[in-house]
Amino acid sequence: MTYAHSPLTAALLHSLVPVVLPPEANDLADDVVAHVALTMGALPTNFRRALITGLYGYDTLAVAWGPGGRRRAHLLPADLAEAYYVSWEHGPTPAHQQLAKGVGQLIKLACYEHPAMQAALGYTPAAWIEKVTRRRLEVYGADIARQERSLIEPDPLRPPIKAPRAREVV
Repeated sequence: MTYAHSPLTAALLHSLVPVVLPPEANDLADDVVAHVALTMGALPTNFRRALITGLYGYDTLAVAWGPGGRRRAHLLPADLAEAYYVSWEHGPTPAHQQLAKGVGQLIKLACYEHPAMQAALGYTPAAWIEKVTRRRLEVYGADIARQERSLIEPDPLRPPIKAPRAREVV
């Protein structure tokens, strides 16, 4: 079964986009959240459940956080959302810190894999890969061709075995 965010998880991730990413990425929020869904869908089920449980804890505990005014994390205004995230990023336990770090990394990965963000940064991996491929073929082309031939030519150290002919039954 394909993973899809619940409405609450999607809302929470949307609220974290302006907190974790630069302002230039705000227009990409829907695509970023969709990419995070693909990544989370590839995670082992129990790991994904633990991550979602941690996100719900993050969202719910904002109610008890002083400056938040008894609001859940996904409903906090931008300045308070950032302060709340930082309180987890530098939180009192390793669990707080690792959850904030992990969720932040998922969102950042999704953002910087987006073609629009890569174009804005001038990151063109396809052109670089093509250039390196051409150079490697120039340098190692003969070796590659020799290896390809060796895969289909008979082995000189092991002569072919000729199967005996079947005898005719009279």
